[in-house]
Amino acid sequence: MGFMMQIRPEVLAKIREDFPVGSTVEVIEFHDQYRDVPAGTRGRVLAVDDCGTVHCAFENNVSLGCIWGIDVIRRID
Repeated sequence: MGFMMQIRPEVLAKIREDFPVGSTVEVIEFHDQYRDVPAGTRGRVLAVDDCGTVHCAFENNVSLGCIWGIDVIRRID
């Protein structure tokens, strides 16, 4: 079996409250060696999964999940 991240329910609820579907975010820091998503890139939240990953469609035509505790985004709307 693969790695499975577990997140406390109250933390997941707070992430979903802070990053509702359709909200606009800006990348502060993104750690992905295969995709270029530089700081300052903006995007829209598509979903928050059960692990707390915030899935976004960015303005540079990249769609990725921002991993809670690793990548840093902020809501700007």
